[in-house]
Amino acid sequence: MNDKLTFDTNILIYAFGKQSDKRKQIAKDTLAQSSIISLQVVNETSYVLLKKFNFSIEELDKIIGFLKNSFLISNLTPAITDKTLHIVNRYGFSFWDSMILASSIDNGCSVLYSEDLQHDQIIDGQLRVINPFI
Repeated sequence: MNDKLTFDTNILIYAFGKQSDKRKQIAKDTLAQSSIISLQVVNETSYVLLKKFNFSIEELDKIIGFLKNSFLISNLTPAITDKTLHIVNRYGFSFWDSMILASSIDNGCSVLYSEDLQHDQIIDGQLRVINPFI
């Protein structure tokens, strides 16, 4: 059985940000294994690249084009919002992290790569959080 893999915003930030450290290559390798991305992650990444890294609209447009051509970008739905609230209540994660988790579960993913969440934690018996940097 092939796992469906996805990733948190921080993986994209390391892959596309203007910093240069060992996490950049790990993030790029992680992206190469994945096939799906939440619209929430695309939106958060866009905001950070514009505000923190001062990317131009043209630079950001190229990155978004790459993401659209390389990944299935999952939509956010009212059902995902309902699942988000369930995850917030059960695990105590932030709303936004919970939305990424809910979207991952809704899309049948079994692995979410993230630096921010607890490594090797299982969410709702279905989704394993893996920190690729450890």
